[in-house]
Amino acid sequence: MKNILYYIFGFFILSSCSPNQDVNGDFLRGVEYDTSTNTGGGNGGSTTTRFLSKVSGVDSDGEKTTVDYIYTGSKLTSVKSQFDDGNENAVLTYNSNNQITHMDITNVESGETKLTKLDLVYDSGKLKSVSGTTESAGKLLYKSTTDMTYSGEKVTKVLTKMNAEDPDNPGQFILEYEVTSNLTYAGNNISNWKLATTTASAGPITIPPIVIESALSNYDTNKNPFASLPLAYNILSTHYNTSNQGMLGLSANNYKTIKVTAMGMSQSLTMTYQYNSDSYPTEMTSNAGDKLNFLYK
Repeated sequence: MKNILYYIFGFFILSSCSPNQDVNGDFLRGVEYDTSTNTGGGNGGSTTTRFLSKVSGVDSDGEKTTVDYIYTGSKLTSVKSQFDDGNENAVLTYNSNNQITHMDITNVESGETKLTKLDLVYDSGKLKSVSGTTESAGKLLYKSTTDMTYSGEKVTKVLTKMNAEDPDNPGQFILEYEVTSNLTYAGNNISNWKLATTTASAGPITIPPIVIESALSNYDTNKNPFASLPLAYNILSTHYNTSNQGMLGLSANNYKTIKVTAMGMSQSLTMTYQYNSDSYPTEMTSNAGDKLNFLYK
């Protein structure tokens, strides 16, 4: 069985870049970086903003992934991911307020191509809801909806419902499964992330939900590279991909300890970072042998 930490330590990152930043250059309104010096390495006091241009990594099973970020001017317009058994390409569309309003995500895995189209709706500058479709070989597989809950400026819950065609009523779509993220914060960093996938049941037999709970702690004081990505993108990358850092981009800094509990098992990892002079990680390694490398522009 694949290491359960694969679901937390995956590399399929969907990212973007927008002028809608706060004074520290990040997209998390209300989240400020700790600018004190990190005694573990790097300069926590740097205020220089950098953007990801490439992330490459290998997990403890030897699976490799490379993600390239393509920009047009100051905006990232596509993200290309390459992994062992497939690839993914995301194309972003913005409105006049520099908000992402549409995403096309093409995923090719094990010879199957899927296209997911997402339309994003905002309310008072916050991502409120998302509607989408997923198709393959010209056939509509899913209609989906996603809704966000906030506490102040922080996202505390994300609920995605995936609806498939009812075999007994062609043309009508019914709930097949839903994915829920519940987030708890300690200051500006996530301390607990509970990700649950629940399959709908129409009969007497119920399927228990798959729950992956991550406790994150021992954060550094340097900049989380994924926190420079748009909040909307970080949210959606988790619920529309099976392996990514998405929700972890909602933290301002970088976790050094993580405990993941799933299916009655628990595993823990400790992370070690190398930093550049602008306080961004250039390398992250775990005691299990996982490794990420970061390049910036």
